[in-house]
Parts: sequence; structure tokens; C-alpha cells
Amino acid sequence: MFTLIKQTELYTPTYLGKKDVLLSGNRLVKIDDEITITGIEVPVIDGSDTYCVPGLIDRHVHITGGGGEGGFSTSTPEVQLSSLVQNGITTVVGLLGTNDLARNSKSLLAKAKSLKEEGMNAYILTGGYGYPPTTITGEVRDDILFIDEVLGLKLAIEDHRSSYVTTEELKRMAAHVRVASMLAKKPGFVHLHMGDGKGLYESIYQILKETDLPISLFSPTHINRNERLLDASDEFARRGGLIDVTSNINLVKGDKVYTPAKTISYLREHGVDLNQITVSSDANGSLPVFNEEGQLTGLGVAGFEPNLETLKELVLHEGISLEKALLPFTVNPAKGLGLYPDRGQLGENAYADVVLLDKQLTVRDVFINGTAFMRNGQLLRKGTFEHSIGIQSRI
Repeated sequence: MFTLIKQTELYTPTYLGKKDVLLSGNRLVKIDDEITITGIEVPVIDGSDTYCVPGLIDRHVHITGGGGEGGFSTSTPEVQLSSLVQNGITTVVGLLGTNDLARNSKSLLAKAKSLKEEGMNAYILTGGYGYPPTTITGEVRDDILFIDEVLGLKLAIEDHRSSYVTTEELKRMAAHVRVASMLAKKPGFVHLHMGDGKGLYESIYQILKETDLPISLFSPTHINRNERLLDASDEFARRGGLIDVTSNINLVKGDKVYTPAKTISYLREHGVDLNQITVSSDANGSLPVFNEEGQLTGLGVAGFEPNLETLKELVLHEGISLEKALLPFTVNPAKGLGLYPDRGQLGENAYADVVLLDKQLTVRDVFINGTAFMRNGQLLRKGTFEHSIGIQSRI
């Protein structure tokens, strides 16, 4: 099965100008100024007035839902396929949140497999907020080594909802992740939910000082949660670490409000290389608000839309070129997850995860592994459950 996209402005994410792009099966097989197919009938897509970009990778999503800080009724729903596709996401990484008791790694893996059956590229992280980590096999090492979908370990630190693991416990878990990942030919990492705690990166720096473990093994997220954490993450990135900005968080810094896009500009102004930054949504997770006594005073639900809003703002308001603005959504997470160069970029023989944006950077067409999921702004494929009862996710 071939699909030919004609005369689109191609961003791999490096800008290559107007090109024809040929998809065959699940791969992108040819990029050229002009491609002509004879002898067989091939669907042709008019790519004029579009930008052709790699599918977005969202590395932090509560695919089985999150929340629960205000009781069972405040748990958030599972992710639906349509919510991902409509926002140009072709690869998703699921993880657990605060409530890793009612939800567990087995149900997380089952949901990832469900999304894969529906055509999405889906992976997960084992673990959650609790310690010892919730796992599928009973061991973090076994999860990473024997289960293809498991890319690393999720853990919460410096948060009043976390398990307050000691530095020694964190060191041991990191070492286990490191060895199991090497055996499984995965980059392996400990994805750190960063809270509002006072310690910031102290435990990480102590481990790096005492061991030969690399800084790349630790991957902090929600780094735009507060001013102190942002400035500490600035230093972490300049030391070579990969930091993750949450698109659903606006940071109040002094008398200014920093959107995720402005946060990225702030980091760049302070010497952080754009290649050290990723953006994820935290979608379908809760957005709890606590007072100084730690009491819940409000609760929202994160969506996927802020990812695209951040991309647009970077280009249209922060003066960053589209090819550079795409890096935190494509190449950078793909490298951090060990999926590059098969995913995260558009090159010959890469998987055909392709998104066509219109000139306003709105998603028009989406292809996942060469299959069309969205054309001219209309969904062609929904999840099985969505089809059966005719609904779409509102999140």
C-alpha cells in the first residue's frame, strides 16, 4: 500500500523545502523533489499549503487515568485514541500517578496494548508514586528486561504525595534500571516526578558524585512547577541532563506568568541547549491545587491540546523557527526513549509517523505507521470503544 504526499514543505524536523514524500507499508521510503509512480494506482495527497512534520511524541500521559487526590470520585478517565490523533500525537508513553494502588502496572500495560491494537505507538513506565514500586512481574529489572513496552521506571520525589525514598534506595533502583536496560538494549531511565520539595536535585547529585551512573539515567519532569525548581533544572540541564517541561503548567515567577513556551525561552536565555528539553502533556492526569497545609482546594484535568498550543507559541510568539521548535516534541523525546531514528524524525526507511499541519499549525492529516488516521481534519479511525457507542473523549 502506497501513499504519495505531493509538494509539502518538509520538516524532518530540519527544513528541506518543498518535497514529495512516499509512504509504503509502515515506512517512509522516498523523499524527493518530484516522485512519479506509474503502473499502479496510488492515493495522492495534495500537500500544498502544508508543513509535513514528524508525529509528536508525548512521553508523560496517564493513559489509564490519574487523580484521586479528592477521593474515588475525582479519578480521571482513560485516554481515548481520538484525543491523541487529533493533537498530532503518534507515540505515547503511559505511566501511573498518585493512585498506584487502585490502578497498577498490569492495567497500564493492558491499556498500552489496547492502544497498540488500535494502531497507536504505545509504551509505558513501570512504577509510580509508591515504594517499593508497583510492577508487572514483581521486579523492576524483570519488567524492563522482558517486557518490550516498558522503557523505564517512574518515581515521585520531593512531593508530599511521594514515598520519600532515601538516597540509598534511589541509588539501588537506578542501578537496577541501568543494568536491566543494558541487557534489554534500551537506554533506560528513571523518570522523576518532581514536586515542590526543598531538596530539589540534592539526592541525584549525591548519587552522581558517589557512583559512575550517568546523569542521562535521571529524567525529571514538571520542572516548570515552581521558580526554585525551574532554576535548579536550568543547572541540571547544563550539566547534561534531559529535562521535561509540562505543557499543562503555567509558572508564576515573581510578577510574571510563564507559559511553557516562555519557560523554554527562559531556559535558552540561561544557557540551556534546546536539545536538552522535551515537552509532555501529563494528559488525563489531575491538576490538583493544595493550600499551605497540604489540603486539596481544587482539581482540574490535563488535556493534550497544550502541546500544540506550546508549539504554536514557540513559533508565532517566541520567534523560534519551526524546525527548532519541533525538537522538544520529536527528536529529543525519541532519543531519550531510545526510539530514534526509527521515530521522531522523517527520513527514508523511518517509520511513517507523519503529520501535516496547515499554515496556522493546526493538525490536518495524521499517519501512524503509514496508516491514515486523520484526513483534512476529519478522524478516519477511532478507538474500538469510541466506534461502538459513537463518542469522543472530551479531554
